[in-house]
Order: sequence, then C-alpha cells, then structure tokens
Amino acid sequence: MDIEYPSYYEEFRCIAGKCKDSCCRGWCIDVDRESKKRLDRIKGPLGEKIKEKLKEEEGNYYFPLEENGDCPFLLKSGLCEMILSEGEDALCNVCASYPRVKQIYGNYAQYDLNASCEEAFRFILKWDGRIVRAVEEGMGEKLSREQERELIHVLAFRTALWEELSYLPTDFNAFFLHLFPFFLEGESQIFPQSDHPLRKNRPIHELLTKWQELEEYPFLSKERYSAFLKWQDKSTEINKDFGQWKELFKKYKMNPEIRFNSLSKEKRLEWENQIVALCRYYLFRYTLLSIKETSLLPVFSLLYQSIEWIYTAFVFINTVSDEEKKQFSCFFGEEPDVLRIAVFFSKELEHDEGNIRNLLYFLPLFN
Repeated sequence: MDIEYPSYYEEFRCIAGKCKDSCCRGWCIDVDRESKKRLDRIKGPLGEKIKEKLKEEEGNYYFPLEENGDCPFLLKSGLCEMILSEGEDALCNVCASYPRVKQIYGNYAQYDLNASCEEAFRFILKWDGRIVRAVEEGMGEKLSREQERELIHVLAFRTALWEELSYLPTDFNAFFLHLFPFFLEGESQIFPQSDHPLRKNRPIHELLTKWQELEEYPFLSKERYSAFLKWQDKSTEINKDFGQWKELFKKYKMNPEIRFNSLSKEKRLEWENQIVALCRYYLFRYTLLSIKETSLLPVFSLLYQSIEWIYTAFVFINTVSDEEKKQFSCFFGEEPDVLRIAVFFSKELEHDEGNIRNLLYFLPLFN
C-alpha cells in the first residue's frame, strides 16, 4: 500500500502535562470493546475506579466527564492516571491514537495530525510542506476502474496545486482569487459530469471562464459576510465560546478587510505568514473527500470557510478591547492568536460530522 504523510508526522509527541488545552478535557471518552477487555483486567484501586466510572448505553461504553469537564483520570498535574499506573498500553484506542488520523482509499493511505491538538498545530504552522512517501503492508478495499482513475487524478491535482501554494499572494482576497480557479479547472477535468448539489445549474466551464477573467473579487464584501454568518447559525455548538464568537461577529458588522488593514504591521505579518500553512493542512486532510462527493467544490467550500472563519476571528479579536478578549477561554498567555483560534475551530467543527457536512455543502460564493 502506498502511503503519504506530512514530514512532521513522526516527530509528534504528546506534551502531556505541559499542554494548556488538554484533550482530556471537554470530550467524552468512547471505549471500544477490545479496550474494555483490557480495562476489565486492571486490579486494585484503579480497577475499582474504572468499574465505577465506565458507563454503557445501547451497547456502547464510555467515560463521562466529571462536573468540571475533565476526564475522570486526568490528574491535577495534567498527566493521565492510567498511564502512570499501567502504561500507555492501558489506553483505549481513541486516546492512544489521537491526534493521529488515517484515511485509506483502495491501496492508498494518508496519515496526518488533527489541528484540534495544540502541539500538533504547532507542527502544522511550522510545516514547510514536505510530504513523505513510503510503502507499507496491507490492502484496502478493491476499487472500480473509475474509482482508481479518480484517485490518481485527485492526487495529481493536489500535487500540482501543492507546488503553487507558496507562490500565491498572501492577501486574503488575492489568495482565494487565484486558488478557486485551480479547483474549477480540476473539477472540469476530473468530475466533468458531477451532479453534486453545488454544481446545480452551474456549468463548470462557464464558471471557470468567468473566474479566470476576474482581476479581483470581494470575498469579504457585505454580501459574503452575511453568508459567513448564515452557515454558523446552522452549526451545532459544542463549546459555549462558539456562540460568543457568533455574537462578536454579529455585533461588529464591518468588512473584516477594513479591520485587518487597521492592525499593526506585526499582526498583519503574523496572519500572512500562516495562510499557506492553513491551506496546506485543509488541502492535505480533505482532498480525498472529493472522491466520495464526486466533486472538488465541497473541498474548496470547507477549506475556504474554515480559513475565512479563522481569519475573521483573528482580525476581530485583535481589534476589540482586552476585556472582550478575556471572555473567550481559548486564549492562553503570549501564544500566537492564529494557533489558539485554529485549535478552537478544529475542536468545534472537525469532530462533528454534521458540522463538517455543513461546511461541505454551503459554498458562500454561490449564495
């Protein structure tokens, strides 16, 4: 099986007690059956605690969170009681594998790390874009000839676009003005007959011609901003901060670009230095979804809206008062705002299938 993964993948190590935004907080822990068998064999006080805390619902096992939102085995030191007592082998699969993600399609697999982990995202922001290619044992499901064709072309599309990313302008409008035609051209070549809802009554060749002729496009106009607010109202709120972000965005109904231009030079550079890193993350993670969706447009939709949200949050949080900023729990110390915002956004959106579908099926450029 051919595999690909970001060059930082094998460097990642959990920072445990040093983590400011622990994955052992805020998430109910699902326990797979094999892990439950291992947990059942643990004796002593820890074994008794496991039996007390482990719950079952409709044949599914899980550890509910404590009243303070922590995993029952998270110690004040930030370390895991299970690991300290029994070693890492005692962990259930979801804890042992996070933030690692594996996708398999036919005889191709890709590995990467989820942006909802702050240490993983530090690697993502520093990533130079190098992808490691290797071979491992194993085979995925057999693909039809058409599916194999789509896989080959989708990977070729990603590789070709990958080479261009570093050369795109870092201005938000200009970046996406150059990026969107790449997706439209890929769509016309790989999925010319797609009946995806985003393609409804929109001839792809006409769209491509139109966008190739544009010299500028107001992605952050008043109309686009209304669409930006609209998709958020359809999203499931997991953390109360998401509601606070929505209220902040509605309170200041101003073109984010105007606010961006009022930022200090250092803050503007902070963003411009990260837009390519963000694009690489979403492009690598989600391009394969185009095969399931039979269209590249939903991938662009997810990529665009995710970066737009992070950009807007970054701009607004740097133009409001310190008191308003303190209302949001995702900021810690002096770390880059882009990191803290992107990690929060990933936790809120990427771990909820409904929220992901919302991003895939609502392309504001078409609304």
